[in-house]
Amino acid sequence: MVDLLGGEQVLGAYLKSNLDLVRATREGLPAETAVRLWQLILGSADQLRKPVAVEVGFALACPPDRLTPEQSDMVVRTATVLARAIDVLGDTKKAVHWLTTPNRALAGEIPIALLDTSAGTHEAETLLERIEYGVYS
Repeated sequence: MVDLLGGEQVLGAYLKSNLDLVRATREGLPAETAVRLWQLILGSADQLRKPVAVEVGFALACPPDRLTPEQSDMVVRTATVLARAIDVLGDTKKAVHWLTTPNRALAGEIPIALLDTSAGTHEAETLLERIEYGVYS
């Protein structure tokens, strides 16, 4: 997951544990983490619909040097779920497609649009777990 955020080079620190990630998130991640993550998502999506980009709220134009703790938390949630989706689905392109496509198991919601809340993130992670164990195909 840390690699999806640009690794030690972008984060400016080596994150050895989740507590290190908590501290970095509270301080505000470098804005480049959001830019790199969004570019990865855009670069892997076959056809990312504009409403998804607007709904998620990433802005690439003139970002500040550091994200707010709230923005940092959303970036971390997105990177965590994307990393899990890559692990479950086998590659980045499939994971991005899953993350940016409406899903019947989520009442037609787009998984990435749910990541602004802990409850929505939990739903996306639970669905990935179900996919991994073959409960949902």
